[in-house]
Amino acid sequence: MSETSNEPRPDLTEILSSDLQAFVDDILHQEGGIDHFRELLSVEQLATLENRRKLDLVTRAGVSFTRERDVANILEITLNTARKLTNADGGSIYMLHEDFANDPIDPARVENRELRFVALQNETMNTFLKGNDIDMMPPVPLEIDGQPNLANVSAYCANQRELLNFADVYDVEGFSFDGTRAYDKANNYRSQSMLVIPLEDHESSMIGVLQLINRRGEGSEIIPFSREDIELVQSISFPAAASITTQRLIDEQSVLFNSFVTVLAEGLGEKSPHTYNHIRRVAALGEAISESVSHWDEGLYADVRFDEDEMAEMRLAGWLHDIGKITTPEHIVSKQVKLQFVMDRFELICDRFSSRIKDARIEMLQQQLKALKDGADDNALELIEQQFQAEKATLSRKLQSLFAANRGGEFVSEETIALVEELSSIPVQRYFKADVIMDHGYPLVKSVEETTEPDSLVDEWEKENLLINRGTLNQSERDAINLHADRSWRWLMALPFPRKQKRLPLYAGAHHEHLNGTGYPNGIEGKDMPMQSRILAIADIYEALVAPDRPYKGPMKLSVAMGILGNMVKQGKLDGELMRIFLLSKHYLKYAEEFLEPEQIDEVDIDQWLKDYYIKPEPPTI
Repeated sequence: MSETSNEPRPDLTEILSSDLQAFVDDILHQEGGIDHFRELLSVEQLATLENRRKLDLVTRAGVSFTRERDVANILEITLNTARKLTNADGGSIYMLHEDFANDPIDPARVENRELRFVALQNETMNTFLKGNDIDMMPPVPLEIDGQPNLANVSAYCANQRELLNFADVYDVEGFSFDGTRAYDKANNYRSQSMLVIPLEDHESSMIGVLQLINRRGEGSEIIPFSREDIELVQSISFPAAASITTQRLIDEQSVLFNSFVTVLAEGLGEKSPHTYNHIRRVAALGEAISESVSHWDEGLYADVRFDEDEMAEMRLAGWLHDIGKITTPEHIVSKQVKLQFVMDRFELICDRFSSRIKDARIEMLQQQLKALKDGADDNALELIEQQFQAEKATLSRKLQSLFAANRGGEFVSEETIALVEELSSIPVQRYFKADVIMDHGYPLVKSVEETTEPDSLVDEWEKENLLINRGTLNQSERDAINLHADRSWRWLMALPFPRKQKRLPLYAGAHHEHLNGTGYPNGIEGKDMPMQSRILAIADIYEALVAPDRPYKGPMKLSVAMGILGNMVKQGKLDGELMRIFLLSKHYLKYAEEFLEPEQIDEVDIDQWLKDYYIKPEPPTI
């Protein structure tokens, strides 16, 4: 320090309580800054300030490691802090990447190990890259021809778990620095001192390599990295590695759970392809509506915003909303016609009609035989034949009419009701009776016995189902379908979701609830029905109405579907404001263009819809 300087010394306490890094950087970047800095402070003050600066860097890094969730940001913070602690001009971080063999016998076998660039910094070159910005950098193989790669310093460090410290890489023997020399030549740079440290987590597993270059001394001098530099870098590399591993485990658990959910949905698809398609489309549609709400800046929900975690929760709720259908019998989930029950029981009706015609033929032959014994002529025999043929034709015509009645629809005509009633009263002779019980939702013949009791062309179960007024499901089957919502709710409530997803069972399980309390399984009303469940309810119904792949109904046009949804809004079942956003955002049309048949996409008059149906809902309080 100059003995003749008359400038007052700054208050060190005041300096230490300020943003030290900003203060020091400001001084150092002034012309002649370092010399001016030394003139202002004593040696002891400089040492104190430098130690406090380093402590401040380590502390800030530690806090960032506990708060940061993005691994790329953790790596950037690690490299940036390591450089500032050691005054290194540049550095890079490699992360270990492993490819596992697609081997059902040993799926844990590692097929390839390499180091990949994930962060690169160089102050002289004004280069600060991370993540996808450095994908063009070639990876460093850890094995070559089945042997450890010990020629590359980073690969050597990873393979041997050994720290390397070079005063000048151009003077080092035993390692290849061809890549470094090529980089220097291309960028008019000179790499000199280098520190290479393995990154190990809390379980001593190697996860990557930290490399620093060109430790700067006074002025522009490049000096070797010191023992103190190594200790400082290790003081942040260990917690950084642990933080990276922890975040990776969290991410892997999330990926595992999400993948498990999609596998469950695909498992449902093995039973029922249209059910899987429904689930994935509702998940996508629910997410799209949520995004529209988040970006909507007027109306009742102008202030609603879903953050990243809430969007992930919504996406998962969409994938899980029909998980209860796993145990719903497939002959109910995909019931295409009214008489489908494991098999299409119309086949039994066909057999009974055949049996009835056979009985009529036997009766005809018996009548003709008696007529012959009584001396009847050919005209009398032909008349008996004609009567049989007329009955056969009548039965055939009625069977065809009945076949049409087996298809689902919106109502049953009076003619169909009369036909079913008539056929259920026509007897068919039988000689054996099966005692059928229901076993786990499926019919099982328990015993067989002889009988003289006649059957009828249409039995009571078939009569009940043929007279279904809407769709193909009878009431007991509809109840069985509806139980899936209760199962979804109960199963999801039994899972220990993390704090940020505690409401997911409510969102997924309440997609069949109505704002007026008429929904199921719990009859939730208005303000108690959360926004996410309201969104999924709209997505679920809209997809069900317009789905082009339902086996039990034909595709519905957009305008018809919107009319049904509009009536549900007027009845107080659906959220009118969300429907308004759904329409005005055009997401209903974007969805239609992606998933529907072209002939389904007709014009929807949104202004008229809003006049006819829009009712401002009571917003949720959850």
